[in-house]
Amino acid sequence: MSEPSSAALPAPSRREGWWVLAATTWVQVLCSGGMLLVPTLAPQMAAAFGVPTGWVGLQVSLLYGVAMLASLQSAVLARRLGGCRASQLAMALVMGGCLMALIGTPLALLATTLLLGLAYGVTSPAAAELLSRFTPPERRNLVYSIKQTGVPLGGVLAGLMAPPLAAIWNWQAAFLAVGVACLATLAVLQPRRERWDASRDASVRMQGAGSLGVLRRYRAMRWLGATGFCLSAAQLSLLSFAVAYMVEELLLSLVLAGAVVSLVHVAGVTGRLVWGALADRLGGSLPVLFGLAGVIAVIFFLLAVLGTAVPTWVTLTLMVLAGGTAVGWNGVYLGEVARRCEPGEVGEATAAVLVLTYMGVLVGPALFSLIVWLTDSYAVGFLLPTVTGALAVFCLLRCVRSDGLAASAG
Repeated sequence: MSEPSSAALPAPSRREGWWVLAATTWVQVLCSGGMLLVPTLAPQMAAAFGVPTGWVGLQVSLLYGVAMLASLQSAVLARRLGGCRASQLAMALVMGGCLMALIGTPLALLATTLLLGLAYGVTSPAAAELLSRFTPPERRNLVYSIKQTGVPLGGVLAGLMAPPLAAIWNWQAAFLAVGVACLATLAVLQPRRERWDASRDASVRMQGAGSLGVLRRYRAMRWLGATGFCLSAAQLSLLSFAVAYMVEELLLSLVLAGAVVSLVHVAGVTGRLVWGALADRLGGSLPVLFGLAGVIAVIFFLLAVLGTAVPTWVTLTLMVLAGGTAVGWNGVYLGEVARRCEPGEVGEATAAVLVLTYMGVLVGPALFSLIVWLTDSYAVGFLLPTVTGALAVFCLLRCVRSDGLAASAG
């Protein structure tokens, strides 16, 4: 089936665009919430599976590694099936992962990790395929930012739902709840599938390098992908070690540290909305990305240098501000990726830059751990996101320069 011309497709209504946004955001919430169930329930699950708690923690790294590999071909899958069907597939994969977890063996946990990683790798390109067709350019950054709030909201969902269910019943109840929600979502999406997937192209074929071809074709997109690598390394450095830093160096209680981390997530959600609206108001996302990268570098430098030398409330304020920036950049970033593409390439470009972004997710916490091991200081570890924030500014400058070189060549 060849891709229909834009004239042959019905013009998307504003109401339909909001339905698409709501659906893609909810799918993102369930995927993120599903992948965070294991870390949230680590002590109970480690005991049930008969493995050390630290081994369960490694599940997150493996999951992101699978998501990175899945992103190589997920854009082609979204174009072949359509964004709606690909989103349904993601829901089916999350549901399958939740069901596998119920078996309660280490091999089942491995299967759960693989299925959830595949789902997470499919979700964003599928959403980009839909949002690129149903979102007016003047609202692009805000819409992508709203959709990206699904990631921290998934963390809020897992944090609020899983522990109470585990306390009232058992840890399996949380997986059952997410699995049932995915099944319901899959069914609700079905009536919309024909309209939302009207532009699917079954003739598209998978290639060896997958979506990375976009990075080869567009120099500026390579630098934008490198920016995502740097910013995601900063983001996961904060989220992975915030609690340990507050408990071991600031000497806060675990309960208080958990409350601060919740504020960091809330700041991330708020930041994604504010930065998206600001980018639309300014008529471009690059100025906002430049500002965010620079502020990230400054905030983490202050955290690294000040450490425990200032009142605790100052340090905690800096951490919440770090959440608003280092956790709040994603929507504006994906909006910029979409702006640079033809409508038919948005899913592919999104998948390509996410490969590099997921690499940052894997590399950032690993390097942070190495710094802490060498220096015995989490505060010194914050120099890593300081450097990656500064490198993100450099990558954005190279991206802009590549635009100028391409314009000159054209």
